[in-house]
Amino acid sequence: MSKIQLCDKYKCTQCMACVNTCPKNCINMVDAGEGFSIPQIDRDACVECGACMNVCHIISPAVERSTPLKTLACWTKNDEDRKKSSSGGAFSVLAREVLSKNGVVFGATMDTNLQVKHIGIEKYEEIVKLQGSKYVQSYLGDIYTRVRESLKQNRLVLFSGTPCQVGGLLTFLRKKYDNLITCDMVCHGVPSQRAFDAFCERIHLKGTCQGVSFRFTEGWGYQLACELEAGDSNSTHIVRKAINPKKAWYMRAFNKGLMFNEACFSCAYTTPQRVSDFTMADYWGLGVKSPFNHPTFRGVSMLLVNNQKAWNLIKDNPNLFYEERTLDEAIEGNYNLSHNSGRPAGRDSFIHDMQVMESKQLVEKYGIKESYRDYLRLLKQWINSKRI
Repeated sequence: MSKIQLCDKYKCTQCMACVNTCPKNCINMVDAGEGFSIPQIDRDACVECGACMNVCHIISPAVERSTPLKTLACWTKNDEDRKKSSSGGAFSVLAREVLSKNGVVFGATMDTNLQVKHIGIEKYEEIVKLQGSKYVQSYLGDIYTRVRESLKQNRLVLFSGTPCQVGGLLTFLRKKYDNLITCDMVCHGVPSQRAFDAFCERIHLKGTCQGVSFRFTEGWGYQLACELEAGDSNSTHIVRKAINPKKAWYMRAFNKGLMFNEACFSCAYTTPQRVSDFTMADYWGLGVKSPFNHPTFRGVSMLLVNNQKAWNLIKDNPNLFYEERTLDEAIEGNYNLSHNSGRPAGRDSFIHDMQVMESKQLVEKYGIKESYRDYLRLLKQWINSKRI
């Protein structure tokens, strides 16, 4: 039996570090079911060098962790950036800082075919591609290799992704780079692209929609929206149209964990000890126990500054409003800062059922029917839009 054994589908996060590092190009990602994939080795081509196992953040975890240095409630002072962001727009501040120094920013985007993948950007006007939450697993491809190339060119690099994607990158690189800045988020779990595709087809978004906004807000909150092209032959622009809560069951299924990758239920990164320089999330629970004397209806980012390098980057940034808070408050408001998402009873059958069942049957079987809160959320967003 070969000594080279990669992690199985119950642990693999699909970071593709092994694929990117193999000197013989003999590792490919193959379908493991439900739209998730796992690496498979061509045993005839493999020379058993062990490079793939050395860069696997599951098999060979070697990434340093740190307890946050600062916990900030913050938002960008750029109104346009804040409107396009899921909460306070802290990511856009980091991205602008890096781009101002001729750097490159890597993060997840959704293309016009509604596919989520990681890309690199080098212009301010491209930041919008990386803004907003994407509740779909992002395809990484050769992004780790591209990050390494930029680092070797001595360019400042910002890489944003899920904690396991950051862990995968750091293990892949095998050395520290002073010109690398990493940013993860408090992650609940990731559905597959196939699950999202099935949802889009079920409610007829394919071919009619330029994109999907998971956090469509004029303010702060959850609401699925379809991005449509509007205008005339001389000028076009993208407008967002809220999806009827009755049809928008994808986010309710997400919140129950019905579509998550199996590895998410045993995630090693749901802890206050972080692998990235920065950690971002919505600042849920802000001001509940300790006053926060600023308006929050436009959204507030929780930003964990996990080391001195990160703090030096943003402490004097004139485009960021922030107030220091306690780590305990952040943990209390963000469950996945200290706990894995639980594996729900319907996880084994949901992804199959969502591809074959009528929406009415699906939402009734899995308890993901809309509630009055979904409609109140729309009303709240409309009210907030009048306040902005």
